[in-house]
Amino acid sequence: MKNKNLNRVILIEIIILLITIITSILISLNIYKKTTKLINQNNGNIIGTVLEKEPNLEESLINDLILNKSNQKGNELIEKYLLYYENDELKTYIIKNVSIITLISGIIMLLINYLLFRNNYKKIRQIDEYMNRVLNDDYSISLKDYEEGYISLLKNDIYKMTIKLKEQSNLLTKEKKYLEELLEDISHQIKTPLTSMYMINDILLNEKDYSKREEFLYKNEQQLNRIEWLIQSLLKISRLDSGTIKLKFEQVNSNVLIEKAIKPIEELIKNKSIKVNYDIENIFLYVDLNWMSEAILNILKNACEHTLDEINIKVSDNPIFTLISITDNGSGISKEDLPHIFERFYKSNTKSDSIGIGLNMSFKIVTLQNGIIEVQTSGDKTTFIIKLFKNDKFVTKKSLESNN
Repeated sequence: MKNKNLNRVILIEIIILLITIITSILISLNIYKKTTKLINQNNGNIIGTVLEKEPNLEESLINDLILNKSNQKGNELIEKYLLYYENDELKTYIIKNVSIITLISGIIMLLINYLLFRNNYKKIRQIDEYMNRVLNDDYSISLKDYEEGYISLLKNDIYKMTIKLKEQSNLLTKEKKYLEELLEDISHQIKTPLTSMYMINDILLNEKDYSKREEFLYKNEQQLNRIEWLIQSLLKISRLDSGTIKLKFEQVNSNVLIEKAIKPIEELIKNKSIKVNYDIENIFLYVDLNWMSEAILNILKNACEHTLDEINIKVSDNPIFTLISITDNGSGISKEDLPHIFERFYKSNTKSDSIGIGLNMSFKIVTLQNGIIEVQTSGDKTTFIIKLFKNDKFVTKKSLESNN
């Protein structure tokens, strides 16, 4: 059995039982000796009395005793005259010793069982006290038990369960705090365009000039687009944080990936007269096309906001990883801003229009797809580098051609 205490009690009770049996045997042997002595004395008295009357019967009496012959006439005389032998001293001796042994054995076993149950009850009381403290969010005591036995196993299992509950409680607290911060950030980010829209709306109510009204309506549309983009981005980040996104990995051509990423901002690039230079190897990446293009798109948006007139996009391949780099020729990133560039809602002092969630989203997306994202900056340019590490499912164009 796994219960060490119960095994110890069973062993002790077996020893007590053996001692009781041995003691009973010794007492029985002692009673046998006394009884034999009394019978021999009684036989001697009978033989002596008979031989005094009939000396010639000595040989016959001895032979009958040796052969243990039953004498019917003698038995009838005993029954007739009620000459049954009784020894009150012997009877008292037997009853007294057997009762004492039984009583002592019973008391010892009861005491052992009492100690066992008291110990078990003490452990159960500890478990009860521990659970009450846990229910009151008090994790200051430990229930770990290094003894053997089912109660000790139960205590350890409860302790493990408590540790998990504590971790879940801490996680829920963090999630609650995160949700509060997220709601505050959303409220703050939406408040700015809404305020602008209210002001524009007040102007429109009193504006009679059609061209002015059209201009303000266009500005309102820009703010609405900004709110829509903000909400969509926040929903995407929430899905990334909660782990509810199931990525659909597939073999994607590098040119297709960059084309999909840059398409939504083609108009922005055209309006700002930005020159985009491509240096893309014709390779295949094992990624989720939609999410990876979203990550690259956010970096490209950031580059468009900061560049002077040029963006360089490079995709290269080596045996360890595929490298995607995006470089702009802007003013670079300050040393103060560089450590925080991927933090959510972080905005540098140089760009007040930035909301600060695009790069954070890119960081999370790249990380989920077995990659890392880095940033290098100097006085006149900034380069974002994505490294997508390969695994057994990743294939390049060369490996595809060798298979064909």
